[in-house]
Amino acid sequence: MKRQIALCGAGCLVLILMIVCFKAFPAGAQPKQAGQSSDDPSHNWTLLDYAPAPADNPLKGFMPFYDAYGSMNAPIANDFPHSMEYFYVPLRDLMNGPNSFTFETGIEPQLQSIASRGDQAVLRVYLDYPTRSTGIPQFLLDGGLKVHKYTVFGNTMQPWDSVSPDYDDPNLVTAMTAFIAEFGRRYDGDPRIGFIELGLIGFWGEWHTWPMNGEDQETALLKARPDTKVENWMPSDQTQEQVIKSYAGAFTKTRLLMRYPVLPPAGEQASPGRLIPYGSMKYNIGYHDDSFAYNTLFGLDWYFMGRLQWTGGINKWKTAPIGGELRPEIQLSLWIDPPSRNDMEDFSTAVDDSHVSWLIAHSLYVSRSVVAGTPIYKAAVLGAQHMGYEFTISAVKLPNIQASDPLQVDLRIQNRGVAPFYYDWPLELGVLDRTGNLVATYSPGWTLSSLLPSAAGQAPYTEWTYSNSDPHLMAGTYTLLLHVINPLSNGKPLKFANATQDANRPGWLTLGTFNVQ
Repeated sequence: MKRQIALCGAGCLVLILMIVCFKAFPAGAQPKQAGQSSDDPSHNWTLLDYAPAPADNPLKGFMPFYDAYGSMNAPIANDFPHSMEYFYVPLRDLMNGPNSFTFETGIEPQLQSIASRGDQAVLRVYLDYPTRSTGIPQFLLDGGLKVHKYTVFGNTMQPWDSVSPDYDDPNLVTAMTAFIAEFGRRYDGDPRIGFIELGLIGFWGEWHTWPMNGEDQETALLKARPDTKVENWMPSDQTQEQVIKSYAGAFTKTRLLMRYPVLPPAGEQASPGRLIPYGSMKYNIGYHDDSFAYNTLFGLDWYFMGRLQWTGGINKWKTAPIGGELRPEIQLSLWIDPPSRNDMEDFSTAVDDSHVSWLIAHSLYVSRSVVAGTPIYKAAVLGAQHMGYEFTISAVKLPNIQASDPLQVDLRIQNRGVAPFYYDWPLELGVLDRTGNLVATYSPGWTLSSLLPSAAGQAPYTEWTYSNSDPHLMAGTYTLLLHVINPLSNGKPLKFANATQDANRPGWLTLGTFNVQ
């Protein structure tokens, strides 16, 4: 009897649970997951379809050298997508006296030309560029600045070739800091400039003077070590920090990058397995890998990722940009299948590990073989799309309202890329009426720079809400749009990775429709 009562009780409990579950999840329904629509009208999320964002989204992807637009020997030869152009400029073109500057002739023509094409500039100022004429201002040379002649990297001992200066010379240090201060005063926050590389020090402004760096040469068996018999042309740590500190103080809006982590504490050198945070990590400055997909991954201790890891910068990408140059020798061969070289690193792995946002890849733009529809073009476009940020709206909630009601917009946004967007360009909501006229715009105050790529175990999206107590909308049916305002007025629009991007208005993402009663 007890067994029958127990069985009856168990059966009743199962029946009750089945009834409750059926009411909660009727036939064909599933428990709500992140990004799914709810059957509750008060939580009526509309899902938006994903579609890849373009390869020429602003401040990411591949770029050419600006020079090719005016070159007769190697001009731009195709329409490979880009939103930035890169150029070097010698300091002597920008400075002709201790407090006399020539930005109008030395940098303005390049910035104006690049901006005229809707692109933004990345640039580096140098003093020493092998095979080119010296970038040292003449007043410093006339004042007795000591220089080193050299024959490495194709340079010669001829008077017209570059020389390496004594970077610790007090007059040069004063000139560099004066230049940086004026550079920042004039150009910090200039919408024509995307990023600035610190430059100034070392060959090409790359912060190294190898093989004249005070170390013996690294081999497959031995790590490079200090060697008093080898000349060291690099500036002292004190001079290096003075340059870094000057840049960080002069540029608080435009984002900066430098080539390597520097300033080891008390001369303690980091190495694989020996983490020693370097002093440069305390500055809000990113890093650029100018040998990308060639010396990027965790190989020898001077490879890019190894340097970042053991100097405390493995997560620097979360707050400061990572950029660089695709190694020149592999800029075309990297996209050939099967690979034509065996000395290349896997591009996707290098992007994922470094969280790089942009790379110079000049060969892609001056090669007539890189034509839309060809395998090399398609593969390189995918590579460009893989870098940096990619924002997609997975769902939006737009309730119908009365004319006297506030308008509330809820959306779920996800960064599907490998890096943040490093600027807080403003977002704007727009309202179209039935005829397609833009009748209202609102500033929701959302910040793109806060959106990191989703990590394992984290929510796949961030939920944003905007409420306007008096939207000034008459009765009718409206379409809600969203776009990001590029501060460069004719700059390329930042497009979302959604199928409804540009559906109703160029440069705007269509979120959905709502009614005002």
